[in-house]
Amino acid sequence: MDIKEEIIETENKKVPTKRKASKRSRSRKFRMAIILLEILVILFEGAVLYVVKKLDRVQKVSISVDELQENISAEVKANAESGQMKGYTNIALFGVDTRTGDLENNTRSDTILIASINNSTKEIKLVSVYRDTYLNLGNDSYNKANSAYAQGGPTQAINMLNMNLDLNITDFVTVGFEGLVDVIDALGGIDIELTDAEVKHLNDYQKIMARQQGKEYIAVTQSGYQHLNGLQATAYCRIRYTSGDDFKRTERQRIVLEKVFEAASKASLSDLNFFNDTATTEIYTSLSTSEILGYVSNITSYSIVDTTGIPSSDMRTGATVGRKGSCVIPVTLEANVIWLHEYLFGEENYSPSTKVLEYSEKIQADSGYTLDEEGNVVSGYYKKSDTTTTTSTQSTTPSTTQEETTDPYAGLMSMIDPHTGGVVWYDPYTGAVIDPATGQPTGAMADPATGNVVYPGESGSQNSQTTTPDATTPAPTDPNAAATPADPNAAAQTPADPNAVPTDPNAVPTDPNATPAQTTTTP
Repeated sequence: MDIKEEIIETENKKVPTKRKASKRSRSRKFRMAIILLEILVILFEGAVLYVVKKLDRVQKVSISVDELQENISAEVKANAESGQMKGYTNIALFGVDTRTGDLENNTRSDTILIASINNSTKEIKLVSVYRDTYLNLGNDSYNKANSAYAQGGPTQAINMLNMNLDLNITDFVTVGFEGLVDVIDALGGIDIELTDAEVKHLNDYQKIMARQQGKEYIAVTQSGYQHLNGLQATAYCRIRYTSGDDFKRTERQRIVLEKVFEAASKASLSDLNFFNDTATTEIYTSLSTSEILGYVSNITSYSIVDTTGIPSSDMRTGATVGRKGSCVIPVTLEANVIWLHEYLFGEENYSPSTKVLEYSEKIQADSGYTLDEEGNVVSGYYKKSDTTTTTSTQSTTPSTTQEETTDPYAGLMSMIDPHTGGVVWYDPYTGAVIDPATGQPTGAMADPATGNVVYPGESGSQNSQTTTPDATTPAPTDPNAAATPADPNAAAQTPADPNAVPTDPNAVPTDPNATPAQTTTTP
């Protein structure tokens, strides 16, 4: 064998060795890929388990679907199974102001919303139900809509919505104000456009909330687009002392909800830690963990396409219905239900159930209005007391002037004062008696459970103190506002926080963030 043949034979022997080495290399890479994949799967499962663990802290309740179904009319059930409502999921959203963490009942629902989801398009429409709307409360008694939650929790509140609006809601989510604050903070805040008037009221509200929740108060200093933290944004959606009253407040609530949805839709699965311990304890729902995960994991598929409120702006009026106070009256409930079903489900010429027709007649009779042939309110009453009646003529056609007129009785309730036999107006959340002319607390406390009104100086009032009226005794002021200007022509003070517990009405705080000091005058 010559040298050339030896070289060829040597090279031929090397080829199998190279092939084996290449196979071993590919095998190692494959095993590494498998190990890496297993690690990623473990990490993903860990992340999911972590999120599930967080969601399990949400307060869940199994409401009686059978009880809810009993109050859904046969017409609505047929519509949901084979009519225009088929393919939609409707969920009730409640926002409550509770300082005890009780989300189940015994607290009025400051916010009542219906989220209607088109399951095919993933489009969501939000409808606010104005809290002062006079409706059947779900038990054939009539009062303001927000009373239903206080009386019977979410079950009665859902019955109220289903019975009055011909809906088939069986699920709900309730959030306390503290929960909303924490969620917005965890999302990094939201951007809201503010007016000058809103800045003032926003700061007033958040001063009170900061003390109640033990959080830092950071004043908003200017109008325009502002990046708000959780406390600021929640205070913003509580404002009602501007043009538009509670109608404008519900619009703010929907804006905040849209902004929260927008921020959450940009969060990744690993960022779902915003359901932190504090927020989850402030959420109460009938949705299961798997249902929540289903919505959250597909949040980018959903979009909020429109929002509004009911009664519609061109189909409502106001009336004081006896001791139930100032109410928003649907004109008529029947007409509003027809409009709502077209808005949510595209149903033209919807025929309301016989029950809705019955409730509509009852509401009209209780509120005392009558209609002309064109459906306009031609007579009725808007009473400032049980003995004073004012007849008014107005059209239900939307009016800019009508929409911006401030109702001094919005959000207040009335009762008979056993001392005088007259009517007093009080904040239903705190019991503070309010002077509608100024929007300020008078210092008296109303207890509708006993029918008593307690004035400063009398026992039984958390405001009671011994004073001797004289020329030096200052008039009651908002304990959260600056001192009353000496100039009698100065601008009137902004109404006090309707949800705050009144403190000494004679104290004039110097530090807006400090608790007002009590003043005791020798008898």
